[in-house]
Amino acid sequence: MSLGKQAKTLTKPQIDAVLGYLAKTRYPVRDRVIFLLSVKAGLRAKEIASLTWSMVTDAEGALADIISLTDIASKGRGGRVTVFDAIFP
Repeated sequence: MSLGKQAKTLTKPQIDAVLGYLAKTRYPVRDRVIFLLSVKAGLRAKEIASLTWSMVTDAEGALADIISLTDIASKGRGGRVTVFDAIFP
């Protein structure tokens, strides 16, 4: 059984070009966050769309150091965790 092809990653110049374009959109901050969640954290579109505050905040309501995806938001079972500082240095 074949595993399929590995997705190609964007180069630094390609990422910079997209970020430059997104800076001129109607909602540049939102668009930048969505793009970086995909590129840096490897989140899928469904995972980004399914994010809730409880997945990105800690018990006190402050921004957490991790994104904790639930089963519903992630592909498959068991959810997954992504470290924030790897996404937004």
